[in-house]
Amino acid sequence: MSDFKYIITIGREYGAGGRTVAKRLSELLDIPYYDKDIIKITAEESGFSEEMIHDTEESEAGRSFFSWFLPTGIANSSDQAIMAQAHTMRNIARKGPCVMVGRAADYVLRDFPNLINVFVCAEDKDKIQYAIDTFGDTPEKAAKRVRHVDAARQSYYHYLTSEKWGDLTKYDLTLNSSPIGKEACADVIIAYAKAKEAKEGQ
Repeated sequence: MSDFKYIITIGREYGAGGRTVAKRLSELLDIPYYDKDIIKITAEESGFSEEMIHDTEESEAGRSFFSWFLPTGIANSSDQAIMAQAHTMRNIARKGPCVMVGRAADYVLRDFPNLINVFVCAEDKDKIQYAIDTFGDTPEKAAKRVRHVDAARQSYYHYLTSEKWGDLTKYDLTLNSSPIGKEACADVIIAYAKAKEAKEGQ
């Protein structure tokens, strides 16, 4: 599907497999996908350190994007790093179809045409098992890790957008990877994109 025209954003719960779904989409559609490399690109272009940019993703410091455009809005260094990352994401999207994971991409790119926003969730037991398999956590520590990361993502999304992370009304597709697996989630997204394109062509 080299003529694929959409930019796909993937919001995801921790351990639900959003990155795996993105990689699968990238392979099947022959389009690039971006996740943590967004941090590296932003650091190279902005002069902020990768560590600082990464830390803003787990911080509640900052303001809604709305305030950055007000005359009285003065961005601190964390705000500037977040804005630099958003600028990088928009520049990437301007180059053409891609898959972008996390970082409130659905909001950052909300004015782009040909956008498909997806949220991937999973059952708690599978998210906890992911943490156990990845880090060797005990079940108790794994459950805590899942709660912590999801809470950080929720906070990050909220202060950037003033909206609720994972709100079903904000996405074109919300997929539970537990019943069907991550690869099948990618297949569903592609089927949705084909159906969307066919309808738009009518």
